[in-house]
Amino acid sequence: MSTPESVVEVPGRRARPVSRQFVDPIEYEADGSQVRVGVVVPFDFGLDWEYWGYLPADVELHFTRTPYLNKPVGLELARAVAKPSVLARATRSLTALDPVATVYACSSGSFVDGLQGEARLRQLMLDAGARVAITSAGAMLDALRVIGAGRVSVATPYDRRLTDRLVDFLDEAGFETPSVTHLGMKRQISRVSRRTIAELIRSSAHPDSDAVFLSCTSLRTRGMIAQLEEEIGCPILTSNQVTLWAALAAAEALPTDPTSEVKGWILGGGDPMAASTKLLLQHATEEQDRLSG
Repeated sequence: MSTPESVVEVPGRRARPVSRQFVDPIEYEADGSQVRVGVVVPFDFGLDWEYWGYLPADVELHFTRTPYLNKPVGLELARAVAKPSVLARATRSLTALDPVATVYACSSGSFVDGLQGEARLRQLMLDAGARVAITSAGAMLDALRVIGAGRVSVATPYDRRLTDRLVDFLDEAGFETPSVTHLGMKRQISRVSRRTIAELIRSSAHPDSDAVFLSCTSLRTRGMIAQLEEEIGCPILTSNQVTLWAALAAAEALPTDPTSEVKGWILGGGDPMAASTKLLLQHATEEQDRLSG
C-alpha cells in the first residue's frame, strides 16, 4: 500500500503529516489610529497599570526594562540604570514598534548627573533610533517652566544624597527650592502607601513655593493630586504626570479640551481635573494652535 504524499512514515515512529506552506494571500490589519509610545523603565518599576490609567483612549504604551541589579536605591543605582549601553539597548529594542516618542521614565537616573547628563541621555536615545527622546527629569523642568514655577518645594522617597542631587539639578536649571523633604528609602519605594505619599507632599509644602514636585516614577499618585492641590493651595507635579505629559505632547495626543469631564483622569490628576494638569494641557493646546495657525 502506497503512503500518501502528505504523510511521512519513520520506522519506530507514528506517521506525521508533511508541513505545507499556506498558498492564499496573507492579509494584514490596516494601521489603526493608535499612537505608540515607547517607555524604558528601571527593572523595579511596578506601575505599568498606573501609566495606562493616565492615557487617552487612542494611545498605547510599550514597556521595556533595564536589567536586574541587586543594589539599594541611591546614587550608584541611579547611574547604573542610566548606563549608556543599557539605555541604548533598551531604546533600540523599542524601535521595532516605531513609537512616536520614547521615554526614559526614571527621575533619578536622568537628574543624577546634572543638566549635561540629562542632555547626553536624550542624545543617546536619539542615536539608538528614538524618533523623539524624553526623560523624566527633562520633562520636570519643562513642566515647571510651563506653569511658571520659579520656586519649587521638593518631596522624594530617596535618601539625603540622592535628594540633594535633585536639588542641585533644579538649582543648575535656575529653580529655587524653599523646602525639601525625603523619606530616606533604599528599597520597595513602589510599596509606599498613598497615605504616606500624601503626608510627604503636605510636609514639603512651603508658603514661598509656587509648586510642589514629587519625584520618582515608582510612587503611585493616580487620582490624589486634585484634592491635595486644593488643600495646599498650589500646583503639584509628579514624575509620572510630567513624563507622560511630555510624551503625549510630543505625540500630539493630548486632549484638545482640558475642561472636558470625560478627560478628568488624564495624566492621573483626578476628577475634577487637577489644577496642574489643566495648566499643562492648556499649554499643549496653545502650542498646537500656534503650530497649526
